[in-house]
Amino acid sequence: MNTVVYKILLVDEDQVFVRQTRQLLVSQTYETYTASSEEEGMIICQQYQPDLIICGAHLRGTGGHHFIMALRNEPSFDHIPLIFITTKDNKQEMRMAMNLGADDYLARPFRKRDLLLSIRSRLGRFAKFNHVRPPDAVSSVSLSDPNTAQQALYHRLGKAENRIIKMIAEGKSTKQMAEELNVSIRTIENHRYRIAGKLGVAGRNALTEFVIRNIIQQQKPV
Repeated sequence: MNTVVYKILLVDEDQVFVRQTRQLLVSQTYETYTASSEEEGMIICQQYQPDLIICGAHLRGTGGHHFIMALRNEPSFDHIPLIFITTKDNKQEMRMAMNLGADDYLARPFRKRDLLLSIRSRLGRFAKFNHVRPPDAVSSVSLSDPNTAQQALYHRLGKAENRIIKMIAEGKSTKQMAEELNVSIRTIENHRYRIAGKLGVAGRNALTEFVIRNIIQQQKPV
């Protein structure tokens, strides 16, 4: 029987806390990633798609609240359960975190048991109400039917990402996409990077080749 290994991202600038908490999570067989800043945390989310996030109130260069806002404003990550950790029993800080989208909170110091119970509760609820596809879900779907291919992509990607896929299929360059959507080229590149990660493809032209092979060519009449 296969055992599900959940991935947890721990974001906090306190390296002692990070090290101790990581040891606890690893001892419970959780696959654990760590970050000390908002930027590092978002990069890890893009690369590994964690099943749960533990976020401290203080990050390098910013606060935990900013990370929650960035996470919840990104359609690809807004479903990920998040436990907020504060260094004191600050009700205003906790309330703000919950209003921004945190799913639970704990005040340090807390018992290890309380953290583990919160993690199990959030993961259990997430597994029950959110049927998450594995990373290779799209590539494992039968793409012989163009409608099947597009449906698989639609359910796997966010609205903005589906729009990028449509533009790629239309043959538009990164610069043209940025101009049409009124965003920076960097933003488009980030979208392409995240989409490629979700589809399990790698390489400079891999995403374009995927769209050509699985969308454009499938739509051509036989």
